[in-house]
Amino acid sequence: MSKLFVVTFARGGSKGLSNKNIKLLNGKPLLTYSLNVAKELANVEAVFVSTDSGEIAKVAKQYNAQVIERPSDLATDTANEWDAWQHSVMYLKQNYNMQDDDLFLSLPCTSPLRTKEDIEKLVSEFECSQADLALCVSESTRNPFFNMVTLNSDKYAQVVCDVGQFHRRQDVPPVFDITTVGYVTTAQFVLAADSVLSGSTLGVEIPKSHSVDIDDQCDFDFAEVLIKRRG
Repeated sequence: MSKLFVVTFARGGSKGLSNKNIKLLNGKPLLTYSLNVAKELANVEAVFVSTDSGEIAKVAKQYNAQVIERPSDLATDTANEWDAWQHSVMYLKQNYNMQDDDLFLSLPCTSPLRTKEDIEKLVSEFECSQADLALCVSESTRNPFFNMVTLNSDKYAQVVCDVGQFHRRQDVPPVFDITTVGYVTTAQFVLAADSVLSGSTLGVEIPKSHSVDIDDQCDFDFAEVLIKRRG
């Protein structure tokens, strides 16, 4: 039976919101929302935090997560997080006997409204599929076939996907936003590929209210309102 390794990636720098990953959200560091969901999952081999920050590492250890020290070149604003995924998988293979067919589950810090049930659904649907990777999606409020536009050099608007046949939102093909709620794949695929869309990618739909992605203070404030409402 494949083992499940959970990793949260939390670098120290953040341009949109200073110290975002350990900023207190409703009294708890943002990072801990991911760790708490990971701990609720069944059959988890271990929970890890990949970080370049001593402060983040300290919080991770306080919540009983193992720390993967991320090289500084994998923690810049321009670094590709997939490279950090590969670094973590190689670390787990070398130090925790991770095998090629074991599951790698990434739970980004920035989705504190995810639930255990969302992630259980993600993992379950991936295991029942032939996909290389599964990620969470939610239905988009904007649609490139109807109310998303580009502006030309004279600032005239044109629908992104202008097929000239849709006049009501109800008629357009549904489109989905990729969320940061969770990603699951195998160790083998992480090392062989170069992005989440490199192979066959399964989209697992979750409620939009669970998929808030914190990038700036506005997102943070909105998430806090929803968390307090959830109680």
